[in-house]
Amino acid sequence: MKHLTDRWEALKLALRWTWQSSPGLTFLIAGIVILGGLLTIVDPYLFKVILDGLLAGGTYTLSGQLTLGLLAILAVYAVTRILQSLLWDVQSVVRRVHSHKLDKHASVQLMTKVSSLDSVYFEDPKYYNTLTKANQNFAKINDFFWQFTFFLGELVSVLVIVGALFSFDWRVVALIIFAAAPSIIFAFRASEVEWSAFDGSLHIGRQAMYYKSLMTEKPEAIKELKLFNLKGHFIKKFEVLLDQFISAQKKAACNETYIYAIISIIEGVFSIFAAWLVINAFVAGTITIGELTFLWALLFQFADHARHMVRSIGDVSKAAAYITPFVTILGLKPVIIESPRPVAFPKKLKHGIEFRNVTFSYPRAKKPILKDFNLVIRPGESIALVGENGSGKTTLVKLLTRMYDVTEGEILIDGVDIREYSLESLHENMGVIFQDFVKYEALVEENIGFGNVKRMRGKEGIHRASVRSEAWRFIRKLDDAYKTPLGKTLHENGTELSGGQWQKIALARAFFKDAQVLCLDEPTAAVDAKAEYRLFRKFEKLTHGKITLLISHRFSTVRMVDMIVVMAKGTIVESGNHEELIRKHGLYASLFKMQAEGFKDFFRKKKR
Repeated sequence: MKHLTDRWEALKLALRWTWQSSPGLTFLIAGIVILGGLLTIVDPYLFKVILDGLLAGGTYTLSGQLTLGLLAILAVYAVTRILQSLLWDVQSVVRRVHSHKLDKHASVQLMTKVSSLDSVYFEDPKYYNTLTKANQNFAKINDFFWQFTFFLGELVSVLVIVGALFSFDWRVVALIIFAAAPSIIFAFRASEVEWSAFDGSLHIGRQAMYYKSLMTEKPEAIKELKLFNLKGHFIKKFEVLLDQFISAQKKAACNETYIYAIISIIEGVFSIFAAWLVINAFVAGTITIGELTFLWALLFQFADHARHMVRSIGDVSKAAAYITPFVTILGLKPVIIESPRPVAFPKKLKHGIEFRNVTFSYPRAKKPILKDFNLVIRPGESIALVGENGSGKTTLVKLLTRMYDVTEGEILIDGVDIREYSLESLHENMGVIFQDFVKYEALVEENIGFGNVKRMRGKEGIHRASVRSEAWRFIRKLDDAYKTPLGKTLHENGTELSGGQWQKIALARAFFKDAQVLCLDEPTAAVDAKAEYRLFRKFEKLTHGKITLLISHRFSTVRMVDMIVVMAKGTIVESGNHEELIRKHGLYASLFKMQAEGFKDFFRKKKR
């Protein structure tokens, strides 16, 4: 029952998007389809009039009435044929334009929804599975509308024919209904078979497409594919997975063929009985030869239109099934809820940030990543978070920016729980660079300006940010400086940057935002030593007046902060400045010594 409800919701969604994308064109297409269906009966009826007129002997005479009558009928026939042809051509042109408008509208709706979802959804494999279905079936939205309009046209044709047949003999209509009912049920069954095959084997197809994408769409993977000789290994995996996917689809196709064979047999048997009623009426002399040909043509037309209508019902149901992932995604509710009466972020921080008894667990995690975490950061203070991977450093930044909400405890900014601030004002005051920062395929100035789109036209601000991040040193050498397109996916003549250069661009983006809080997660991991040295020589100037959270595994880069916080297993094990922590001979001193010993060993070997 649930799948029927889901398909009904998908049908409503597709029709709503269709109308919203272009009300005028949608109305025009519906009108053309309905008019085309109404014209179905014209051809056989005109032929009936001609035959009855010729054979009656009195309606048309050889003295001129026959010629005038025929000319009038032929003129009506010609107008009908021209109109049918014109409607088809107009519909084809309108359909092409409407398809583009519908694609645009559906894309915007999906992009808006997905980009507004909270991070918790992106940790859920089920969500990714649903999103994959939606992306793979995007074309089905257009398919659905055209299947639906085709069904509408066939339905109008069938109703017109049924009306004409009913005036002849209600028993013919009864036979038609008895034939259509099981055919419609079987058509729904056929659509269910195909959708079940697709839905059940989607995870296999997704894995296969991953290997294809790895080898055809990711230039960064080519080096390892060659050096580790992985080409044959991944192609084999792709073939095995896709063979499983094809096998499931093949089985579904065989089942569909069996179902459609049953439908054809049912329709054929009932058509024979209906034809017998028409022939019997002619033999009994209750209908004319013209009426015989008219009814016979209607039976043939009905068989054709009914077959198409039944198939289109199945196709509409099938297309609706493929659209259900869109309904699921659009129905997802936000996890990060904004306060009913949100307050604006302070224009200038007075008390700073406090993590108070914070405990946090990621969805489906067995253990918390943070437990009873407490930390106070004063306005203008710089804090370095150090510790082994998985100790919870990056998680703190995600919680501070409300990518997630704490499981227990609270985070206060100037004494106010961050859940009380509006999300927009909170994010506007957070300048963040994550380890997995985005490399936007755009102009250099756009890549930096994305840090604050409201100030994007401020060229001076962009330049200052690039100077502060050391990016200007290579930007000025590019052919078009700030107007240089980056990446080759969207720009044929785009420039590819090194990892360190991209990181400087990302750092400039964070500086351009000019937020009160800076969160820098491994901001110089790919930057060369000379640039890193210059950056941290001016660290105090770059972060002046801002709360700064610096995450780094390089102990040479954390020495200039006001306080170093050492984390392990989601808690603070020690804190202080560099000299204080070295004197404590704790975890920080141990990790620092290990890193320093690596350099000492290197130089000892060089001296030998």
